[in-house]
Amino acid sequence: MIQTKDQQDYPICEIRIPTYRRPHSLQRALESLQNQTYPFWRAVVLDNSPDKEAEAVVEELQDQRIVYYHHPKNIGGTRNIDLALYPQNILGGKYACSLEDDNYLFPSCLQENIDILQRENVSILLRNQEIRMDGEDGVSQSTGETTRDKWFQRGIYSPLELYASLFFCEGLSNGGLFWDTETIRTDFTLGDCAVKDAWYQEILRTLRVVEPIYFEPTVGSAYTVLGDYQAAGRGSQLPKFLATPAKNNRATQAILRYMLKLYGKDLVEKADVIANYSDENFVAFEYQLLNALYTEHSFQTIRRRHQLLLLGKNACRRLFFKQHFDAVLKQMPWPSHYPILVELKLRPMAVQRYEQPPLAIPVA
Repeated sequence: MIQTKDQQDYPICEIRIPTYRRPHSLQRALESLQNQTYPFWRAVVLDNSPDKEAEAVVEELQDQRIVYYHHPKNIGGTRNIDLALYPQNILGGKYACSLEDDNYLFPSCLQENIDILQRENVSILLRNQEIRMDGEDGVSQSTGETTRDKWFQRGIYSPLELYASLFFCEGLSNGGLFWDTETIRTDFTLGDCAVKDAWYQEILRTLRVVEPIYFEPTVGSAYTVLGDYQAAGRGSQLPKFLATPAKNNRATQAILRYMLKLYGKDLVEKADVIANYSDENFVAFEYQLLNALYTEHSFQTIRRRHQLLLLGKNACRRLFFKQHFDAVLKQMPWPSHYPILVELKLRPMAVQRYEQPPLAIPVA
């Protein structure tokens, strides 16, 4: 993008778009950029498909602000998203965000995000997203729900307060992140970590946050799903009083146990604040405490008999899958300063860190 004199006072916002064989939704995402009220942006399409479906989409739009980059070989979805979440600039932008190819921005999103960072004097913004469902006819319809308003309220969150959200959800959402590339101290990238599940990727990115973030509950973009999104959970098939919420599997148990080991009641108190936002949150919180075998809490929603059954079930899970727990912890790309490395005498796995921009992309 060539800037005139008047435009030089406006910071560039760069958008990284990981894509794989979804040209129609990619076009929608790119058009949402072109419709932004803030026009000073650059975008790079990170195409992971060997057939280069995205290239024709970019060429057809004929917008100099959009750069096409094709990976010589498929690097996998996790690594492609990693590139999109590289904290420093790739295209010379002061601000950056990731926009996955099946999502799209609302027209004033970039301008609002920049205004929020400047007003709140923080480096990272977590923005709420509207959950929309794509029908077979290609029309996107609202589900009436958002990605984060059940667990976050407007304001600044410390790292520990953010970690406390892991009792209820995966913490950060890739599509809701927006940051200042010049002042950010957090590294969202996971390197060669072999975690393919998107749920755990976002948990690990949450645990890498080392500075305050600001949450804005008004939606700035659409998070789209196909079909019945509520049917996508991985819950237990046990009776309700024995079942834990969806996603509470062995790795989640390991993460929560060691988070409680590190932060104890401080973490529980932060999570208790979130639990009191709704009855649903409170029930989930108490189930999660039992999932992590934590009993130093005055349980209100789960009867004593059911507590004992859940503790027994979760203790067996930990006992029979201890080797799995250890493997999970050793594979986590913990920040180098993270106290868990000292407490548990674990070494961080060897992960790739980018000292220079990971892609050599010419800036117009």
